Amino acid sequence: MRTPALWLLGLALLLGALSGVLWVWTHDDLAPALLSGAAVGIALVALYAAARGGDGPVARLLPESSLPVVVLTFGIAMMLNGLAFGLWLILIGAEVALLGAIGLTGEFLTRGRAER
Repeated sequence: MRTPALWLLGLALLLGALSGVLWVWTHDDLAPALLSGAAVGIALVALYAAARGGDGPVARLLPESSLPVVVLTFGIAMMLNGLAFGLWLILIGAEVALLGAIGLTGEFLTRGRAER
């Protein structure tokens, strides 16, 4: 099974578990139904991605898993949350995003040196 299909299947399982909790703990039917529908939709996309197969290895600029990408994304999310919570969180998020961007630049440079 391809790695993207596994990630999508994991997300579908997480959403399914959360919707199961909502079905048990809420009296409203709309929120758990929407979450269940999202879980089913993502599971169908994961099954399609798994059945599609691969065209073979593709040359990538970055490794398959990269911590600086996660740090950069987390920093951007902190900055966006700062719009609601204040300037202090925007500044902290900017520092975290800058740290991720520096790490990503380092990965690009390391990859460039390895190809020579």
